Amino acid sequence: MLGDKIKKYREAKKITQAEIAELLGVSPATVSKYEAGTLEPNIESIKKLSELFDVTIDELLKDDAFDISKIDVLSVLREQKDMKIKGNLYHNTQITMTYNTNHIEGSKLSEEQTRYIYETNTLLADKNSITNIDDIIETTNHFKLFDYMLDVADKKLTEKMIKEFHKILKEGTSDYKKDWLAVGEYKKLANEVGGLKTSSPKNVEKDIQKLLDWYNSLKEVTIKEIIEFHAKFEIIHPFQDGNGRVGRLIAFKECLKNHIVPFIILDKDKLFYYRGLNQYQTNKEKDYLIDTCLNAQDQYESMVKKFLNNN
Repeated sequence: MLGDKIKKYREAKKITQAEIAELLGVSPATVSKYEAGTLEPNIESIKKLSELFDVTIDELLKDDAFDISKIDVLSVLREQKDMKIKGNLYHNTQITMTYNTNHIEGSKLSEEQTRYIYETNTLLADKNSITNIDDIIETTNHFKLFDYMLDVADKKLTEKMIKEFHKILKEGTSDYKKDWLAVGEYKKLANEVGGLKTSSPKNVEKDIQKLLDWYNSLKEVTIKEIIEFHAKFEIIHPFQDGNGRVGRLIAFKECLKNHIVPFIILDKDKLFYYRGLNQYQTNKEKDYLIDTCLNAQDQYESMVKKFLNNN
């Protein structure tokens, strides 16, 4: 905004509002309104200000659009996590991702309930419905998992890390007590996704290592490679349960690591997401999943701008 620039340049020159007012032939109150953005100077005043500040008129009037490419989202999220302040980008990313990624997989908790758990560590009960304890545990676990992901986001993706993601997500749930579900370890029983065959239990370790070898050998990683990794990870489906949530958080991590705006698949878009995965996995069409993820990226970029544009 012009008012912000007038204030910035005035303070840089160590000039008072009264001195500006005298130069322009207006009152100090008028200069204050210029800086607040409630009143704009006329063209003659703008010319005088550009000469005083030693900048061009174009520079003074130019709208400095928010440039997200200059924002290190990982650093912002880590800093805000440590600040423990509500209402910032980290806070809303936690709630948005946890609610949507769990809801895609069948959680019955509402977004309001998810927010309430995060902010108060209590559940906003709905007397007309029954709440599954696992939904609550997996919600709090995902909050912890997101924090762990931020801690390791700039590190190389490894098999050990992927297993740790799964362990944190499922720890303390009813699944945790079932040996055959192998929490934190690869699946013991064959499974499928969307009616499509996945890697057999005996091949999972080999297939994951092959996928990691390919991915970690890339000289340059763009969002398309991250989406491709995600699709191939879901084809393997290495765990008995929790593959989608682990896979989507890996994608978020890798975006942060490679200075790419991350994406969060929203529950309202899950049918597009599933269709994209299905078409990607059957080699019918890769663009559908890519477009779905790019749309999700645009949505998260809007969230980043909302919380950081005024910083």
